[in-house]
Amino acid sequence: MARLEGLWSDALQRSGGPFLFGAFSAADAFYAPVCMRLRTYRLPLSSTARGYLGRIEGLASVQRWVAEALQEAHFVPEDEPYRSSR
Repeated sequence: MARLEGLWSDALQRSGGPFLFGAFSAADAFYAPVCMRLRTYRLPLSSTARGYLGRIEGLASVQRWVAEALQEAHFVPEDEPYRSSR
């Protein structure tokens, strides 16, 4: 976590934000799933990391991605054993 936060903090400071390299880029798209995991697991984050995560979550494309994922109804039982046990 410290390494990840350091990478984000350095990039945001150098670029001036709001995303890692200023404007939204492939780097931000790469980290979008990481942001979702951090939120899901409620890991403690610095204020800089929380701000970045909030900006990623606030993107219309990310909101659409999450909404569509929540509507997914097809699951492969072997890939999601927690669903099979219910």
